[in-house]
Amino acid sequence: MAALAIRNKQSKIVTISAKLIFYGTQATKELAQKIVAEIRDMYHEPKASVNLDKEVYNVHMRIDYEVVSFNEVIELAFKNTNFRYNFIRLEAQNHVTRSFMGLGLGDNVGHWITTDNLGESTTAAHEFGHALGLDHPNLIDFRGLGNPGIMAPRGTIVDAHLQWNPAVAVGEYGGTLKPFHRRVQAYEIEAIFEGLVFDNNGYAEIGHLSNLLFTENGDVLNVIF
Repeated sequence: MAALAIRNKQSKIVTISAKLIFYGTQATKELAQKIVAEIRDMYHEPKASVNLDKEVYNVHMRIDYEVVSFNEVIELAFKNTNFRYNFIRLEAQNHVTRSFMGLGLGDNVGHWITTDNLGESTTAAHEFGHALGLDHPNLIDFRGLGNPGIMAPRGTIVDAHLQWNPAVAVGEYGGTLKPFHRRVQAYEIEAIFEGLVFDNNGYAEIGHLSNLLFTENGDVLNVIF
């Protein structure tokens, strides 16, 4: 997901600013509000700070949204150059049976499905992390380490009380991470800022802009302008 990082040297706050533009048959204001609340609240939870040019900045997340029609999203995506704009299709299901972002880490497009309990399950916050350039961690066994980070994938090994079914043996059916238990960790937010270069106005671009759109089933839509 593309975004802008905005550094304020006076307040010592750096803001990650993004706008989610939702379209698709399941795109409603009510669902959009739940998704944005999940992302905003989870990324604020660790009260993270980062070191920029040897100064400590508190990290703030500004997530705006808009629900648009298909015709409107085509017009918005065409030649979009705004790194805050991210185009997310919301549907009941897709051909890969999971929510996903576009072409690699940091892309500003996605196809998210309501069967992932968007706004309630941490899936939206997880996909938001991919879009900010975060990958799944190499560590897949978090036993003894508490709640894993938001980028922990399906199948992650965790303590029993964090499993789908706490009563089964680790690794068996139900014996892996229930995504609800993921939490955004400060080290994940710090990783977003690795390699960012701020211009003289205090802006840094995160991710990249493919501006692709998707069909209802999750295939890339070929739009002829």
